[in-house]
Amino acid sequence: MSLEGTLESFGIGEIFQLISSQAKTGVLEIETDENKVRIRFVNGELLDAFPGKKDPSRVIGAMLVRSSLITQRQLEYALGVQKKNLRKIGDILIRMGAVRTSEFQEMLALQRMETAYGLLRLRRGKYIFKPGAVEFEEGVDTLMNVGAILMEGSRQIDEWPDVLKRIPTDGRIYRRDPKVTPMRELSEDESVVYNLLDGTLTVREVIDRSRLGEFAAWGAMANIYDEQLIAPVVKKRRKPIRKSREVNIRPRSPLFIDLVAAIAILFAAFMLFVTPQIVPTSSGMGIKGAVAAAKGEFKTLAVRVEAWQTRSPPAPEVASPFSDR
Repeated sequence: MSLEGTLESFGIGEIFQLISSQAKTGVLEIETDENKVRIRFVNGELLDAFPGKKDPSRVIGAMLVRSSLITQRQLEYALGVQKKNLRKIGDILIRMGAVRTSEFQEMLALQRMETAYGLLRLRRGKYIFKPGAVEFEEGVDTLMNVGAILMEGSRQIDEWPDVLKRIPTDGRIYRRDPKVTPMRELSEDESVVYNLLDGTLTVREVIDRSRLGEFAAWGAMANIYDEQLIAPVVKKRRKPIRKSREVNIRPRSPLFIDLVAAIAILFAAFMLFVTPQIVPTSSGMGIKGAVAAAKGEFKTLAVRVEAWQTRSPPAPEVASPFSDR
């Protein structure tokens, strides 16, 4: 008989305890708005946990790449082979020589535990447990004690807030302080993390390469930070490069040409008005002659303006320091 309900009424820890106490074998599916996870149990012990497709970071292949055990190219090749023969990705990578059997099993166990610890923090969602036979190779597959998982998961939930106060984000970079020497012998986890803090890796990258698990690596880093053995890397701000003012040489605008034409027309009108007064009437030129003379002057002026436009380079337009450019 299946067991189903919501996490609001029956928590993950209680579900795990019920399956463990009754030594159930089957598959537990947990669905939230963000993801869907499958966990297989054998005789009340946790066999494995499969993260949903919406959480690719938990997929074993991605974990192997981030831990630097294999390269992205090796993973892509193995996935291509898997599509053809449907073999397990671990078998393919091991036969390729990309990873040792012990290393793959270590990462597989880490994936299962990290998925289980993450589930214990869930508060909303739906679950369904379907009893049934589960494929299991005794002596090859490793079972994990549910009670131990629940104890460690509860400890992590209690201590996470304190750890995050000291190392608040996984995007920051820390480095070892060469002037400070450890005053005590570091634990195994702390030594692994300490040696990785070279000032180039982010907290997340250190966690992945340590292969210790998120909480263990993060907590070890917080302990080292408390003893001032490491310090955050502060990136120096680059001084803004002052751009030289751009000189844009552009063709003359129509406004400039219209201005010259307007001046010429005004000059012609002025000549038409004053010519009768300038030219003596005794010369016999008269008004018509004066108009003809003014037109001649206008043509001469137009020729000179055109010649000036041809010879003179356009005035450069200097970008204003208050402009958007």
